[in-house]
Amino acid sequence: MIGKLSTIMVVIKDMDRSVTFYRDVLGLKLLYQTPHWSELDAGNIHIGLHPEGKEVKVSPSMGCTFGFEVADIQKTIADLKNKGAHVFMEPRQDFGWLAMVGDPDGYAVQLYQPAAHAQPA
Repeated sequence: MIGKLSTIMVVIKDMDRSVTFYRDVLGLKLLYQTPHWSELDAGNIHIGLHPEGKEVKVSPSMGCTFGFEVADIQKTIADLKNKGAHVFMEPRQDFGWLAMVGDPDGYAVQLYQPAAHAQPA
């Protein structure tokens, strides 16, 4: 039987640059870092960073994104902008509030504030 989803692997071009983004900009806890694999704690799941190589390539347009729930999307976006994050999509009301920022390789990282906690812009 298959167990719970435990890790999302992101293929990246520069380990130091990506670790800096996920750790220092998004605020995830770095579990360990090597040149060939780094892992960060994202709550119930880990984000694994794997450098581009012969079998795996950076490909942010392949249709896979992942998201983090936030308590205050307006404040989160303002904080991320102050840390130099590229905002793909400003907060918009959808099924709650949704915004997207880009990681150093162009992957979209969703930020979601559930409707029950949603604040007007």
